[in-house]
Order: sequence, then C-alpha cells, then structure tokens
Amino acid sequence: MTTRTDRISEAALKRMRIAFAEDSSGAVHTTVTGPMGVRLLSIKTWRTPDKKIACDLSGPRKGRFQDQIDAFLSVINRLKIVAEKDGKNFYNLYNPPMPSTAALRPFERKLRTLAEHIVFPATSTLSVTPRCPCRCVHCSADRFVAPEREELSTEDLKSVIDQALDLGVCTMIFTGGEPMARADLADLIAYTDKSRAHVMIFTSGVLLTEKNVARLAEAGLGSLNVSIDADTPEEHDRLRRFPGAFAKAMDGARRAREAGILTGISTYATHETVASGALEHLLRIAQDEGFHEVTIFDCVPTGKFLSMPELRLGRKDIKRVRALADRYNAMEHPMGVIAQSKANAADGGGCFGAFSQFYMTCYGDVNPCDFNPITFGNVRDEPLEAIWRRMISHPEFGAHRLSCRMQSDRYRRQFIAPIQDEERLPVSITRLPGNGSILAK
Repeated sequence: MTTRTDRISEAALKRMRIAFAEDSSGAVHTTVTGPMGVRLLSIKTWRTPDKKIACDLSGPRKGRFQDQIDAFLSVINRLKIVAEKDGKNFYNLYNPPMPSTAALRPFERKLRTLAEHIVFPATSTLSVTPRCPCRCVHCSADRFVAPEREELSTEDLKSVIDQALDLGVCTMIFTGGEPMARADLADLIAYTDKSRAHVMIFTSGVLLTEKNVARLAEAGLGSLNVSIDADTPEEHDRLRRFPGAFAKAMDGARRAREAGILTGISTYATHETVASGALEHLLRIAQDEGFHEVTIFDCVPTGKFLSMPELRLGRKDIKRVRALADRYNAMEHPMGVIAQSKANAADGGGCFGAFSQFYMTCYGDVNPCDFNPITFGNVRDEPLEAIWRRMISHPEFGAHRLSCRMQSDRYRRQFIAPIQDEERLPVSITRLPGNGSILAK
C-alpha cells in the first residue's frame, strides 16, 4: 500500500528527470532525479541465469513504485520468449528486448502521464512511400496514394523521428507502400536512436535481396514482418499480383535471419481461411521456415474495402483464431503468435489508436492508426505533439476503447459512413459532420 509520504504531487512529477544507462553486464540502470538533481529512485534491471527479468529498487521513492514494478515483473516473466539476442529476451517483434534502455522508456511515459493526465504514444507507424512493386487486390494503403502530393523528404522524416522519440515512442515502425522502395530507408533506420527505440519494418519481402538485407542489418534494423496473404505460393502471388512474390519473401526472410534480423509473418484471417484450415497451415509453414513470430490481423474493412463492413470476422471465427494463437503459444517451439482478435480485445490492450500509437502517411498526415482513415493534422503544418494532443482531446479519441474502433458498428456508423467511396484518404476530422464530435459517445 502506498503511504502518505510516498505520494508525489503533480508539480513534483513534472520536475522529475529520468536517465537510463546500460552497464557492461547488460544490466540497465534507471535513475529518477528531482529538483536540484536529488536522486529519488534508482532501478537496476537485469536478466537472471534462468532468463527471468529482475529489478532492484532503491532511494526515497522506492515505496511509491515497488508494487508497480512487482506487477510488471509478474507479467513479463510469464511471457513466452520468441528470441534471444545479446543476452536479452524478445517477447515479440514489436517491442524492444528486455533488459534494454529502450524497453524501460515506458517508465518515463508513465511518469509523464501521471504528471499531465494524458497518454503519450509508445509506437509510431510511419509510411515512407506510396510506391510498391505489388498491386494487391486488398491493399489497405491504395486510397491513401495521391500522385499529386509530395512524399516527405529525408530531413522531414528525420524530424518526425526525433519528435516521436521525444513524445515517448519506443517502437519505430516503417511501412509503405513498400518501404524498401525508398532509397534512404537504411539511412532512416540508422538515424533512429536504438537506445531509445526498437526499429521494425513491414515489407512485401520482394526486395529483400542479399545487398538490401546487408544494408538493413548494418543500419540496425531489429525486426521485420513480411506480408503473406495465403498458405500457397499460387494464391499469395495472385492476391499480390506479383509472380514469384511468395518465393521472394521466403528467401528474403531467410537472408534476414542469417543477418541477425528477427523475422515475422504478417497475415490476416478471413472466414474462409479459418474454416478451411489454411490459416493454421500457414502457421505450420512459419514454424518450419524458422520465423520468430506470426501476426494474425483480423480482416478489417479499410483501404480498398473501406465500405465493405461485411468482411469482418464473426464471433465464431474470432473464437477460433484466439484458440489457434493460444495453442501455438503454448507449444515448446519458440515461435510466437499475436492475434489481433485478442490484442485489441477487452482482455488484451483494447484499441491502440490514439492511445499508445499513431500512424503517419508518407505525406505527413497523422491518423490514430494505419487502419483508420481519419486525420487530425499534418506534420508539415505543425509539430507532431500538437497534432497528438488535438487527437487525444477529441471526444471519441480521448477515451480508451476496449475494442478495435474500425470493427465497431457504432464507430463506423459515425465516422466511416460519411466518407464517400470516391474520396481520397485520409479524411480530415473537420470534414466529418460536427467535426465528428456531436455524434461521439
């Protein structure tokens, strides 16, 4: 129980400063100081010989945070380790490994949230180009492509990276289009401070040549997801409209693993792939290939299929996808499975959009997530933090929803239905009836 002397005023929280350092043994030291540089709390975090994470707290504010640290350890030490690298545990491909300075930055976000009573993002998904060699029949980014608009420059993107890190982001994801179609991708990865964030890309995999993989590894890419749409090369290539796409993706992923980059498969569940067993067959392929993880997204009506809500999974499908993920995660095989059906549910993290993440188009528009076609501003016009604060102050996005908004009848009726089929995405929140706020509940 927190005692009266452990309580910290908002004013004191705002004056706190946090520093992170990793020593030669791999342990991370977190130091919290107050006014005049007075040490308030020190946390040593390390991996034990049995691969568990341990923390030791000291300082006058130890009692204020001990229960939270204990709760954190009880959760993380039950998670499946999908990979180990340099004496650190990876529990999934989206977050920094433990222990590391980047992985402990959420503690800094927690203090800032306590001080300011608003949330700050942990993940940024940045589209760097609309260009892509594939012409997927289901492309979620297709309606975002605007040939008349100019992509952000290298310097523009570096500025966004810096601003995102300063907001609290500890996972930096680059996507497209095909991010590898952009010549400066490796430069952007190298520019991102790895002591502050884990870097990941989503890719079709068709450009993962030996030369390109070497550049990504040298730049410090932590992980990548290749998008695989089917459990057979023929069907995947048909959906991608790119002959040989399946083979190129698999070959490229093997090269990435050999170069020390963690690899995952990004796929999606439909009623047909769940019922036919094709989805589970893809999981077996992933295990045989040596992938570290598979992410199963729900079939979310967005992009080309924005006006087709009937594509959403039914309750029975969701139940089967969740059970499938649980079964594979319980296996001794190290490969992990992340199911959106659980991650975005009430017993998972709920909706991440405008709560722990944001998405930015290659033109600078900032949205709650990459599935959500509503924008709250452009980084060419104002700082990222100003856009984030506007987004989370909106009546709809200021509240944390316990399920994916884009799969909600209520949300789609209020925010998606007013969007015309011919409209280019994203659509400004100011374009919606009543700024979207009159209808928000």
